[in-house]
Amino acid sequence: MAVRLRKGRSGLLSRLNMPIFLLIVVIIAFFATASSYILIRVQNGHTLQLAEQSMKFVYRNLWYQFDTMNNVSAFIFSNQSIENLLESDYEEPYEAVSDYFTLQTNLQNLSLLSLLNDFGSREAVQQSYTVSLALEPGSGLYGLATEHFDPVTGIFKAGDLHNESWYRSLSSGEQQTVWWGQATSRPNASMIYSARKKASIKDGRSVGTVIIGANAGSIRSVFNNAPIDKGYHLLLDERRRVIASERYSFLEDVSELPYVQASSAAKGSIVIRIEGEKHRVMFDTLANGWKLLTVVPESHFSKYTLAISGIGAATAVVALLIAAFWVRRIVVRVTVPITRLVAAMQRPEVAAFKEPLPHPNTGIYEVDELNQKFASMLVTLHGLIEKSFEEEMERRALQLELLHAQINPHFLYNTLDLINCRAIMAGDKETSRIVRSLANVFRYGLNRGQTWILLKEELAQVQSYLHIQQMMNEHLVVELLVPDSLMSASMIHLTLQPLAENAIIHGFAQADSECRITISARQEGTKLILQVQDNGIGCDVLRMNQLLQEQAPGGERLADAGSSSSSGYGTLNVHRRIQLHCGKAFGLRYVESVKGTCVEAVLPLSPEKTDSIRKGG
Repeated sequence: MAVRLRKGRSGLLSRLNMPIFLLIVVIIAFFATASSYILIRVQNGHTLQLAEQSMKFVYRNLWYQFDTMNNVSAFIFSNQSIENLLESDYEEPYEAVSDYFTLQTNLQNLSLLSLLNDFGSREAVQQSYTVSLALEPGSGLYGLATEHFDPVTGIFKAGDLHNESWYRSLSSGEQQTVWWGQATSRPNASMIYSARKKASIKDGRSVGTVIIGANAGSIRSVFNNAPIDKGYHLLLDERRRVIASERYSFLEDVSELPYVQASSAAKGSIVIRIEGEKHRVMFDTLANGWKLLTVVPESHFSKYTLAISGIGAATAVVALLIAAFWVRRIVVRVTVPITRLVAAMQRPEVAAFKEPLPHPNTGIYEVDELNQKFASMLVTLHGLIEKSFEEEMERRALQLELLHAQINPHFLYNTLDLINCRAIMAGDKETSRIVRSLANVFRYGLNRGQTWILLKEELAQVQSYLHIQQMMNEHLVVELLVPDSLMSASMIHLTLQPLAENAIIHGFAQADSECRITISARQEGTKLILQVQDNGIGCDVLRMNQLLQEQAPGGERLADAGSSSSSGYGTLNVHRRIQLHCGKAFGLRYVESVKGTCVEAVLPLSPEKTDSIRKGG
């Protein structure tokens, strides 16, 4: 089915043809480029990835070990009991013995087993950290400390450390923490150390140096757990001396090596010729300034180049064919149902509800749902149009009915003015009062055709009407309970008078004693509640509310207790006029009363409406 297109616009399928064609071209170009990329890149991908993973493994383990050493040092600095032991003053040396051994015990407890896991390697060394304190004369325990420093856990005097370069750097304040490697007299016991100055919190005097040591063999164990085929790792200190390596000895100076000099940046990867062969050198800097290098020969990356290139090219061709087939199939399957739906929507018979919208089953959830929802929307729209038309017709009918009722009394109102003048001239004051009250009823009833009036105007009308009724019925008593704050509220015109008339006609039909009508008003939130209550014969509240909800068109069902045959404005008329102008949440309701009938009119509470709003009502 052809779809009419607006000028300058094309159909969905034609708009997608070019993108599909470009997509296929892009796929071909992508796979062609990917083949070249695989030829260049995949050559060293696997081995490079292993080398990088090996380097990351080593880096993380070294960082963990160094961070553990820093944490031990930080614990000593932050521990209040150790702080108190170092800063205590003693009059006699023997008084410090107990504190000295307490501090010694604390340091031994901090010599934790290394957390480095050997992953099953027999060469992995489990090394305890050595935790030492080199005390200054400012500490009270200085006199009991060991004279010369030894790379074991303990408390020593700092005298023989003053000539060490690391100690001078630490004392000058150039660095807060210094790291260094140091060979010992013990076989295979090369050590790495970190040191921090300990100052008194009270007066800032230097009380000693915290020295944390670990066996360098633990680093070599990390290297052994992350081997590289034809490659090796190096850990260098800040002076480019070897701390650990499979190729160089401990503290060997390698600063003159070209690839070490080329690795001056903090982190990176370079390709450089070593001993006549190209090598890839990856390097990264640890938090303490030491540098980790991983060296791998470039020739090892050229494996499987031809095989991977062939597989990549074949995969590209197959993927291109499959993608072209399925993309074209999907586009056609989606666009054709949408095109048919648009064609059906443009048919005048469908828009005029003369022909239902077709419901094709495309098997695509989104397209079928779109079709069903649009059909449902058409039905809903048609219902709303009909409902709106019916309500508008009903509104016009009620307005016309009210207008007829307002126009008819004009002649009678003019006649009443003439009768009033003649009564005044004749001196008949009682007749004049009756005529004026009746004239006020008609004057407020006309109201220039406006729907909304003020509450005080509505009360004036119903008072005039009840004044006439009081002259005809001497037992009738009227009571108004309306606060002044609500007098300026707006309401639907001609609401109270039909309710009061309904009470007199039906509530007091057989009454021969006092007949009382009470009219009151109150505010409930944003609603204005007007109440008309009588002490008449009463009614069935549940039945009356049910009849109001049913809203019988002609009002006959409420004639016995809801409409006034004399006036023509009954309970149903008032109820429907309120709902038409204010909404379904408003209207009349009957409430339980001890005696008689009580009916309430629920209206929206709003200040006095402007003239434009009044005219719109």
